[in-house]
This record gives sequence, C-alpha cells and structure tokens, in this order.
Amino acid sequence: MSDYSAFFRQATLLAEPFPYQQTLAQAAWPDFLEIPTGLGKTAAIMLAWLYKRQVAHDADTPRRLVYCLPMRVLVEQTQANIDCWLERLNLQGQVNVHILMGGEDGQSWVMQPEKDTILIGTQDMLLSRALMRGYGVSRYQWPVHFALLHNDALWVFDEVQLMGAGLSTSAQLEAFRRTLITSVVTKSLWVSATLNRDWLNTVGAVAVLHG
Repeated sequence: MSDYSAFFRQATLLAEPFPYQQTLAQAAWPDFLEIPTGLGKTAAIMLAWLYKRQVAHDADTPRRLVYCLPMRVLVEQTQANIDCWLERLNLQGQVNVHILMGGEDGQSWVMQPEKDTILIGTQDMLLSRALMRGYGVSRYQWPVHFALLHNDALWVFDEVQLMGAGLSTSAQLEAFRRTLITSVVTKSLWVSATLNRDWLNTVGAVAVLHG
C-alpha cells in the first residue's frame, strides 16, 4: 500500500484509489483528463494536488489550485466535497478555500498569496480575472488578481463540454503563458467525460498544446 493510498482512504473513507487516481498523484500533471462520469474526477484532482503540496512537497505543483466550473451548482457541490476532505485530513488551517461566483466575496483570497489555496469558481468570475477585467473587483485590484492567477497556479477546467467560449479562452491563455513564460510554474488541466481536443484549437494553442 502506498502513502497516497492511505491518504486517499483517510479523505474519502473508500477503498484503494483507482489506478488513474494513483497515477495523477504520483506522476507529472497531464494537460488532459478524460474519465467517464462517476469515477471520481474531482476527488482525483483535489486529493492529488493536496498530496503533492502537503505531503510530497512537489516543486512542480503550483500552490494555487484554480478549479473552474461552468455552473454555480457545481461550485457549491465541489466546495462541500473539499471541505469534507480537508476536515478528514486535518488540513483546514493549512489550506485556504475560497469561492468565486456571483454574490460571494471575490477578493479576500489575495491577502495570503503565500498559502496553499484552492479557488473554486464559475468561469465568468475566474476567466475575467485572468483577462485583468475581474467581475466585481475594483479596477485597482485587477493587476493583483491577474498576477496571482498567471503565476504559481494550476488551472483545472472541469466539464469543459459546457464551457462554450470560455474553453477557447482558457486554451489561448495557456498558450500565452507557455510562450511568454511565467515567473513561477503555471499549468492547465482540461477535464471531461467527453473531451474533444479539437475544441482547444485556437490560433496560439494548436502548436503549443498539440505539438
């Protein structure tokens, strides 16, 4: 039994992780994750990130996990899950969790940029900040949010088949980051049960993401 198996079981109260969940926690982060519905994609990503940051101290895993979702109801479900996992792992004080969606505080997370942080939000709130036009944020704070989301951040785009224009925006932003090079490692991971990689064929992303 690996250390990650025990970590996963403590968080989820389930048996051993699936092989792909184990691989995600122990290998380099991929660009794409296509897994059928019901096989624990959210747990796979969240717990792999927590394990790499809090246990393995992996230098290639960014300190901010930016979990981008297309709908509010998915944000609320994801928050409930991560709160439960953090409690079981006794990590509540070591990892900050913030929600970014309409009607929620979208600024407090910038006050502790040095802490491991999970941002869970809707694509309008997150991508607008990545474009330095943050919804519900003072324009004087736009550069701060922009800088933190483009450095030391792992972007996870879940349920990409529902993202619409946000999907191509996410691909183009990742292409810019890889081309221009950020000061601290930043990555993107696109997740779906029905992932078509052609959806990410923006002008800049074709060569960068698809070789």
